[in-house]
Amino acid sequence: MPLADTPALTATGPRRRRVADTAAALIAVAVGLLAVGVGLGFGVVGRYGGGPIQGWDNRVQAWEIHHRAGLVGVSKVIAFLGDAPKLAVIAVALTLVLLAAIRTVRSVIPVAAYLGGEFQVFVIRQIIHRPRPATAVYPHPGAVPGVHETSFSYPSGHAVAVTAVLVAGLGAVALAKRGGWLWAVAGAASLFVLDTRLVLGVHWFSDVVFGFVLGVGWGVAVAVGARRVEWADLAAWLPDRHRREPVPAAAGRRSSPDEPR
Repeated sequence: MPLADTPALTATGPRRRRVADTAAALIAVAVGLLAVGVGLGFGVVGRYGGGPIQGWDNRVQAWEIHHRAGLVGVSKVIAFLGDAPKLAVIAVALTLVLLAAIRTVRSVIPVAAYLGGEFQVFVIRQIIHRPRPATAVYPHPGAVPGVHETSFSYPSGHAVAVTAVLVAGLGAVALAKRGGWLWAVAGAASLFVLDTRLVLGVHWFSDVVFGFVLGVGWGVAVAVGARRVEWADLAAWLPDRHRREPVPAAAGRRSSPDEPR
């Protein structure tokens, strides 16, 4: 019996191209953001700190320490929730809830945003070894009791990953509902998270600002990319989608007596 392309098989090519194009775009954004982050690290922050922006960082840190009354408690809560392991749990939980509720590719946005953000932080910190402010370790003068953070400072993990999750999640809703104000909500919430890192004295100003830029960039990329792909597009890459189906018997063809009816 002759074989021919079925409608499902005919659609496989465009679906696979859509997935490939989206993946290539996300990879290009990730590489570009890494280049920006590393470039800012060498050119502005300094590989070991002390770059051109250090004077400004020192002034902002001194101001924050003297104007943080009433914000330390909430800053500690956000520091706890935004820490990488806890944020991972939150991202996975959000994804599971979304899978149960909407069952589309957009459900994986929290996890995709989180993983991409943490990847940026990890890679950049392997290259830029900026130390934390002295106030990141209690009992240094100006440090907050209970605070002890000694990993590399640039970029701020909270600034990158939390911003990416917020911007990607709310941004995807904004694109679907044409609610531009949701972008503003994501930005404002992210900026508040940034400030809590300065309130606790665990990051320099440039750590959180440049981290915010990286987080926004990745968040927007994930929000836009997730709207281009559906489960059917991903399924087009499965091996069983390569099978050809026999063409159904032509309408009106007389069957033989032995053929089942």
